[in-house]
Amino acid sequence: MERLTGLRTRGPARVATLAAPGSLLDVGLVLTHACNLACAYCYTGEKKRVRMLETVAMQATELAIATARAAQAKLQLTFFGGEPLLEAELLLGIAARARSLADGVPLVMQVTTNGTLLDAALVEQLGALGVHLAISIDGTRAQHEAARPLAGGGSSWETTRHGLALLLATRDRFSFDVVTVVDPGTVHMLGDGARELFDLGVDAITLNANFGGVWGEPELAVLEQQLEVVAALVVAWLRRGRWVRVQPLESALRSFAETGRVVTSSCGAGSRRIAIAPSGRIYGCCRAVGEDDGKGALGHLDDGFPEPRASGAGCACANAEETGNPRLAGAAQLRHDRAVERVSLRLATLLSAEYELLHIVERGPRP
Repeated sequence: MERLTGLRTRGPARVATLAAPGSLLDVGLVLTHACNLACAYCYTGEKKRVRMLETVAMQATELAIATARAAQAKLQLTFFGGEPLLEAELLLGIAARARSLADGVPLVMQVTTNGTLLDAALVEQLGALGVHLAISIDGTRAQHEAARPLAGGGSSWETTRHGLALLLATRDRFSFDVVTVVDPGTVHMLGDGARELFDLGVDAITLNANFGGVWGEPELAVLEQQLEVVAALVVAWLRRGRWVRVQPLESALRSFAETGRVVTSSCGAGSRRIAIAPSGRIYGCCRAVGEDDGKGALGHLDDGFPEPRASGAGCACANAEETGNPRLAGAAQLRHDRAVERVSLRLATLLSAEYELLHIVERGPRP
């Protein structure tokens, strides 16, 4: 039996400072539990009309900026939900307040949205405040409609694609990313979805595997084959003078270039990353908020940010989904990581044969 080698370092848990000089402190604000979609693989719990009060949002924002300033750290504010653009007015108010207070603190802001509520005016407002958008689209129409229906039934495809079109129209001024969920039920369409998005003009795709799904040996084999297709698309576009970014392949390529092997850090939940629920409870990350029932909460905003916790390897929430243990990765994750490693090695070998110098920089939202 083949020995499974993980992409991520899955060694002993580490304790990292919440914010250290030059580091990045990521504070997530879960603005609402409500959502206008009913995605089959959603991990954020029951969709209910519970929103974050402005007082809680501003308290969290001010504390985050003060913490980053004291530690001489960079700060990222991440807006999440539910669907955070259901609270667009609150989001814009927080972003404006953060910009006014962050004097001397390098600040990036990002919102993850399903894109259905975007309009031209909102895109302009978010762009003017420097809020980077990550829009969730599962590739082709068939992929998308398999798992991302409207909450009341029906397709979200047209409205999501309209949101994408708005972002493509302003991409010269405002950067954005596409997040695609890789589900075992649609993994066979992954390459087609990436091809369609690149053809439309998307430059950056993050592939997030749904480890809460049922991954058997056939689906895992298809996953590696489809990653090969995506890697071939990267090469094809590079030969035409365009670098398209695909995570986690890009991180793996950079790791190969710098260390000769694939190594990425832990998610940092509870150490360099925390999240605030509408209730004011503090969790390790936005994904960990879930129903906000207090289970796994690290503290409450009224008591300040908690002391950093031991940070396990990989994604703690994905670990918990598959094995029930946030510090233990399951077989599907290990096989996924091994597939990424093999595909990235072949991609790196091919690129090094064709290009004398290829400088890989993992770009993201900028201060």
